[in-house]
Amino acid sequence: MFSTIEQSGNIAVVKTNFTWGEDLAKVIAIIEAHFEDFNGNGFYPHPDEEALQQQLLSVPTLRNFAEQLAERKSRGLAITDLGLAGLSEPHRNAVLYAIALTQGFPTSTDQRTHRVAWDVRARQGVQSEFVTFSERTGNADMHTDSSFYPMPEEQFLLYVVASARCNGGESLLIDVEDIVKELQRTEEGRAAYALLRHTEVPFRVPSVYAAQDEQIELFYAPVFQEDGLAMRWRYDSIEKGLAARPDLATPELVAALRLLNGIVEEHAPRFIRQLPDDTLLWADNHRTLHGRAMYTDPGRHLIRIRVSSTPNARRVGPSGISAD
Repeated sequence: MFSTIEQSGNIAVVKTNFTWGEDLAKVIAIIEAHFEDFNGNGFYPHPDEEALQQQLLSVPTLRNFAEQLAERKSRGLAITDLGLAGLSEPHRNAVLYAIALTQGFPTSTDQRTHRVAWDVRARQGVQSEFVTFSERTGNADMHTDSSFYPMPEEQFLLYVVASARCNGGESLLIDVEDIVKELQRTEEGRAAYALLRHTEVPFRVPSVYAAQDEQIELFYAPVFQEDGLAMRWRYDSIEKGLAARPDLATPELVAALRLLNGIVEEHAPRFIRQLPDDTLLWADNHRTLHGRAMYTDPGRHLIRIRVSSTPNARRVGPSGISAD
């Protein structure tokens, strides 16, 4: 189903070697039967998502696609020529939602709209004090999604509707293992790693995701998680969190964070690829960081969907359909 084009460590680029055939219409029909309202083509976590997931997996091409994706040992996978470029926006996003649901449970992006499919493109006239990477042109520093929420999703999908036409906007991925290896090279790095595994730091929730624009929301957690090879990382969110809680900004913590940020942004090896239109990028949101290179073309347009291993009804925090 996939032909490998390039392999870089735990990250790969593959090309599809299948056609959806009649199964594409079957997937769209299933989604249309379950959603009366597409929520501005952003959808929302379906209240009976586990049953819907099983119904979608009965479609042979979608089931085979899901199995191939799950069997890959990669921490990042770019799938070119997905076959959705000719679809209308509602039907394209319906298929993307279906693909995401076969991998887990898509979560709502924010507490206001509850959209699952989020448009990553420059927005005109944004008034929020804290604008997120997905709302502007330029580069995006390396980060993990939902780092400021209690349960960051395990996966995310990015679909390229229109790549930047300005020779910029390359997608970037870094394996957390490579970051830890860089930290282990020096005594200073090893000390920073130990501190950031056990010290809770404040992450500020970007205003676009907060319940109220003027409200400062913080979440506290260590940077390195689980076995030490998973991360929560968004440096600007931490900086703003420490600005709101200056009592936590000890010299040791600030120095450790600056050292780590320098490794992340300048020294750790990374996957760099200009992804063409109709490409789906899947990544492990706990064990990779992602970002983008500088670009100026406001026509660049991607769709992002975050995917949790836990059904939304059992999730903790603002994502999903359950009450906070």
